[in-house]
Amino acid sequence: MTRLRALLPSRPLAAVLLLAALHMLVFDRGLGGDGWAGFATLESLADDGDLWLEDDHRGVMNGLVGGLHGHLVMQYPPGVLALDALPFLLGRGLDRALPESLLADGIDLPPVGRVPRGVFLATAAIVLARNAATLLGLWWIVLALRRLGVPEPAAAAAAGLTFFGGPLIFYSLVGMTHAPAFALASLLLLVLARQRQEGSLAQAFAAGAVVGAAVLLRYGSAALLAPALLAVSGRTPWRARLACAAGFLLPLAVLPFWWRATSGGWGFPSYGGAWGLSAANPWNVLFYPVHGLFLFHPALLLAAAALVAAAWREAVRRETGWGVIGCAWFLAVALLHGGWSEWANTGGYGQRFLIDALPALAVGFAWFLEGSRRVVRLAGLGALTLFGYLLFFAAVGRLVPPPPPYPWPQRLGDYSPLLHSPPTPAALAHGLREASFLVGRISR
Repeated sequence: MTRLRALLPSRPLAAVLLLAALHMLVFDRGLGGDGWAGFATLESLADDGDLWLEDDHRGVMNGLVGGLHGHLVMQYPPGVLALDALPFLLGRGLDRALPESLLADGIDLPPVGRVPRGVFLATAAIVLARNAATLLGLWWIVLALRRLGVPEPAAAAAAGLTFFGGPLIFYSLVGMTHAPAFALASLLLLVLARQRQEGSLAQAFAAGAVVGAAVLLRYGSAALLAPALLAVSGRTPWRARLACAAGFLLPLAVLPFWWRATSGGWGFPSYGGAWGLSAANPWNVLFYPVHGLFLFHPALLLAAAALVAAAWREAVRRETGWGVIGCAWFLAVALLHGGWSEWANTGGYGQRFLIDALPALAVGFAWFLEGSRRVVRLAGLGALTLFGYLLFFAAVGRLVPPPPPYPWPQRLGDYSPLLHSPPTPAALAHGLREASFLVGRISR
């Protein structure tokens, strides 16, 4: 019984996980963005035995590019296929097990329209797996913070603020690979916390392997290698860094074969857009009026400020502690993604590219809450988190019109109609039906 209790989340963590799960249950939006590309590839492998998607995409072209012999292929790395294979098969198995009369006419599923029941069940299973990955990532953050000496309530509060105070409130909902990438980044935080305590070369290798696995989901997760190499420690730091680098490279050995199978070449294929290095890179994704992270999720600014303050104190003492590591983590992600020509994410909601940095910001949240006047600090963070959440609801509930030709608001000014004409209770109820697939179907 004691061991079973040790495996269960504490009450503060359970409350955070339940709130996050409720948010995802209400607002889940099906497979969006790269989610359909991975699903189409799994369907093609299962039904056709190939990777060619011209007969599998159902009109959703996001994430598809021209590949070998002119075929359409998925542009993303193959890790998503391994991640989604089990829920995909479970959904198909459930379709075979259910009575044929149930949902025999299919079901409407955005953005593709009416789909057969088997497609709906398989996609639903994948979305639920994404939700589970998000919850697992939050749990790993709390375990990591406990390793760093953060009390349980503060650790749970930091995890909750990480979820509700940042872009995960949207990107845990749409079946994209940001959710499992966040989970792996959270696992990296936990592994590094353990490795720095024990100095294990095996754990240094594991930290690199976690980063490599994240790159198999999203190429941009390569930014996590910088803080991993900085953080690993031991009697001989260079050996720890070498073990970390070896762990990073091991999962990536499959990539040349994947590129060969999809594009016909052994090297990295064209991904779209362009990348350049400049001093403006981090500020693009943090403060720019279009989808600047700190403008739409201002609670994260306080978490970053706590990291900077800790890093300053460590620099004075000439130490490399979690303040320095957290700042390096955050800036590495911002620097990489701020240099990509598509950093503004005008076709999507918010600054999704900083999700890889959220575990480091969770450390900042925990430290911010440890200062004096904790109630005041928590209230301030709560108010800023609520601000970002209201922007999210107004966008998904279509309470504000997006500026043409974009599908989502781009600047804070796009929300000004809410100030000039606040929504009525009836408009809020309509917005909830618009925002929630579940509520919309129940209310019909």
